Amino acid sequence: MKPLCIRMFVIAVLAAANLAGFAFAEPKGASMPRDRFPYSFTHAPYIHPKIVQDLTTWLSDEGDQIIAIGLLDSQESNRYFGEVRVRKINGQHPYVYIQVAEEEFGYRYVGMTESGLYILYTSDWGGGSGVFKSLLFVTFEYDKGIQVNWDESIINWDRDRLLIRKHGEITLGDRWDGELRVEGDRLFIGKDRGWFTFSGGKGGSWLSHDGKSRTLLIDMDP
Repeated sequence: MKPLCIRMFVIAVLAAANLAGFAFAEPKGASMPRDRFPYSFTHAPYIHPKIVQDLTTWLSDEGDQIIAIGLLDSQESNRYFGEVRVRKINGQHPYVYIQVAEEEFGYRYVGMTESGLYILYTSDWGGGSGVFKSLLFVTFEYDKGIQVNWDESIINWDRDRLLIRKHGEITLGDRWDGELRVEGDRLFIGKDRGWFTFSGGKGGSWLSHDGKSRTLLIDMDP
């Protein structure tokens, strides 16, 4: 199967599965391939927060830089090393985070759309007063990588890879705090109840002072 066909197949499977956290199904009648990748957004063992952090855009930048990361090779790697911490939240999925010195980054799973798009609520604290919140949109897909067969002097394109792919990000702002939920292919973003709403301060994003709840249609058709 060609790589493009593989991607289309996996996206279709994700949409049909409609499962919470990181869970995707193989063809009908097959068991979920948790033996290949047993990690999740919603329960232990968790997808490492550093992997999610690498997909996010720096506050000093715009656009998308890192688009995809190979999950099979990244979990338990030296690059994405560090103690994963979990904070339980009543009525919501857990907040999964990592702390390095005086900095913290974490995510909370919001939901998956009918079209197979996973939505994460991320929090980035660099040690100062600002705690910057965003929404990250990702999918999962199989593809192929190369490996060398030195005995036969050939480079084969036959190494299985599982990718987490970023499709975009929405900045919510400094210390934004509101209701988030996924309903089909719609994303509900409640009005901000965070620091700048109650303090009356001039900081935060425009969403902090908008005073409205919004429902966004997620249209993945090209």
